[in-house]
Amino acid sequence: MYSAAPQVRVLIGKSLKHVVVEGMDLQKTIHTQNKYQQYNGRKTISFNCLPPRSRGKVSMLKDPLLVASLSSPTGLVSWGAQKYQGELQLLASPGQQSCDLVNSTSMESYITTLLAKEMNGTWPVEALKAQAVAARTYAYDRLKAHSKLYHLESSERDQVSGTFADITEKTLKAARETDGEILVGPSGRVAPAFFHSKCGGKTLRPDQVWGGVEEGYRSVNCPFCQKTGMKNWEHRIVGGKLNQMIDKVLKRYYSDTISQGEMRLMPDSLKNSELRLYVGDRLHIIKKSYLRNLTGREILPSNNFMVSVKQNDFHVKGYGYGHGVGLCQLGALELAKRGYNYRQILSFYFPRHKMKKVY
Repeated sequence: MYSAAPQVRVLIGKSLKHVVVEGMDLQKTIHTQNKYQQYNGRKTISFNCLPPRSRGKVSMLKDPLLVASLSSPTGLVSWGAQKYQGELQLLASPGQQSCDLVNSTSMESYITTLLAKEMNGTWPVEALKAQAVAARTYAYDRLKAHSKLYHLESSERDQVSGTFADITEKTLKAARETDGEILVGPSGRVAPAFFHSKCGGKTLRPDQVWGGVEEGYRSVNCPFCQKTGMKNWEHRIVGGKLNQMIDKVLKRYYSDTISQGEMRLMPDSLKNSELRLYVGDRLHIIKKSYLRNLTGREILPSNNFMVSVKQNDFHVKGYGYGHGVGLCQLGALELAKRGYNYRQILSFYFPRHKMKKVY
């Protein structure tokens, strides 16, 4: 357990050719040369991430290498037009002549900037507080990746964090009033808390989407997001195109390939997390989430969909937006508008989880 908010290292820039950092009274450490320097007043520092061959064999690196760290007594350092709280760290990328940029900051500073990106900084505070606990839980779990030079990416792969400019009065209040609070499973073990934009009527369990089982998750019926956000969606997929999509899924996730013959789809419904189909006389069973992963969000915006056959083509009808696991953000918005507090919102979407204060 931490006695204070831990530091979290967030990857904010990848494969950069040049990095320009600015700030007041900058403090610079070049770790590869054990050199430290402090500047007075406003200073701009440029890094060239395309080093001459004489500077070393960057391409021989097996792991990211911490090259430099920059911070300011003001607590803010600028990269481009954005100000970041904490420290900016420059990494040498393995196998490339480029840099990655990491923002090392306190967990609570991270949460205050994230809320406006992953939700909306103007939403009711109780919805933002629910999001704060879920996002903090996910980040806290990722701290276990201590062997890496960063814990999370600022992207949809993990969570989209913001900058100093994204902090609002409400995001600051939501972070402060849930300071150090996370969700744990029934056994008390820390595990990631997932969230998404709109479930479309029913949330999913992690095993239905990614295949891995996470303690405590249940699928819950959620009527609260129906009237907001993205409307129900429909797409037509020609038979040959679906064959190609199915073949990619089989090769990627099942070490298999599509058999020869006519494709016949077994009856499907929204309750099914898998598609069952025959190609020739062979049955294939694939996760719908795997199909979405390879197809993309333009065709399959969520994992909550069903497939039927119409005039020799395949008709896809779906609901919601996102992977569908855990906290439904638009559902949380509606619940907050109805007077639910953040603990009630979290207990609805995570009915078997418990709240725990870890610092």
